[in-house]
Amino acid sequence: MMQQGIVRGRNETSAKSLWPFMGAAFCGKLTVNTAKRMMYPFAPAIARGLGVDLGAVTAVIALNQASSLAAPLVVMLSGRIGYRLLLLYALMLFCIAMTAAGLIPVYGIVMAAFLVTGLSKSIIDPVFQAIAGTLVPFEKRGRAIGIMETAWAGSSLAGLPLTGILIERLGWQAPFWLFAALSLACFYAVLSLLPRDMPKTKVPRNRQGKRSLLPETWKTVLKEPAARQMMLFAFFICLANDNLFVVYGIWFEHSFNLSLTAIGFGAVLIGLSEVAGEMFTVFFSDRIGLKRTIISGTLAVSLCYCLLIWTGNFLWPALISLFMVFFTFEFTIVSSMGLATELLPQHRASFLSLYFASTGIGRLVGVISGSFLWEHAGLEGVCILSGTVSLLGLLALLKRPG
Repeated sequence: MMQQGIVRGRNETSAKSLWPFMGAAFCGKLTVNTAKRMMYPFAPAIARGLGVDLGAVTAVIALNQASSLAAPLVVMLSGRIGYRLLLLYALMLFCIAMTAAGLIPVYGIVMAAFLVTGLSKSIIDPVFQAIAGTLVPFEKRGRAIGIMETAWAGSSLAGLPLTGILIERLGWQAPFWLFAALSLACFYAVLSLLPRDMPKTKVPRNRQGKRSLLPETWKTVLKEPAARQMMLFAFFICLANDNLFVVYGIWFEHSFNLSLTAIGFGAVLIGLSEVAGEMFTVFFSDRIGLKRTIISGTLAVSLCYCLLIWTGNFLWPALISLFMVFFTFEFTIVSSMGLATELLPQHRASFLSLYFASTGIGRLVGVISGSFLWEHAGLEGVCILSGTVSLLGLLALLKRPG
């Protein structure tokens, strides 16, 4: 049933045949997302556990985001070994990395583990987006992408609060063991549910019928103005978000004297906002139109960043403003994913890999800028930059090719 559903073409594919695998995919994405995001709210605790300063942990976060630059290589790998093996390799590599971080509390090992976490996510995300773009009709794609991306919200809603409890009660290494166990379970789920003969990515060919080199495919994609505009939008909108998110933990710890468990449960609010944003995408983005949703969402998130300047010193107003920031950002970025899947259907996998690389570069720059601005300009400087670059992203998206 599962195998038949995947092998059939887009118009013949039964949505029901995808649900068992999507459940396993959700679990795997939830685990990797939680591991990737744990450094943001718990950076001070991990720095104390490793005996290093906060700047050293920020470097780990930046390295984690830099690993997103590997996303374009997914196209080449999926064309050679197929989606199934690629996912299995990513999950097993992640499991080994988490086990090593749990066993060996050394800065270099932990840094390597988070680099592997970023690499694993860089493999998992574009592969699933490409599958959705291939199997789900465009008029329903916003809903499909929204459902898949609830794993990102789930990391804040459930993963980070549990991580905070584990760190406070069992030590900062305890979450790594949980991540290793969950990723191993997901490995066996994917091994069982995904058919061996799932189609591989079609590697583009040149006029002579020979396989094109991957950089040649990128050149084809980058010649398209719409592709460049979407990549710039993804860069700016993700820069803005991580510029704020990287200081979230230290901001709440210093300004409101919250415990690790409280900071972890504060992430529940972020998770709820992300779920709300994803559900907005599921139920409304296709009706409103993906581009209209993106435009309105970008304007709204820019305003919400600015509101934090006045509410950031008061706990409940700050929490409400933070909820609105992540709600508006989430339905904006998820809607942009849906639109990205249809921009260049003939080069979908290549473009999506470059799109995710753009988000990764944006987040990398955001981590660096947020840490710098927090030290030199405080929360106000962080929020002003986030609001400004969000608007720059919108201008890049709406610019008419000239």
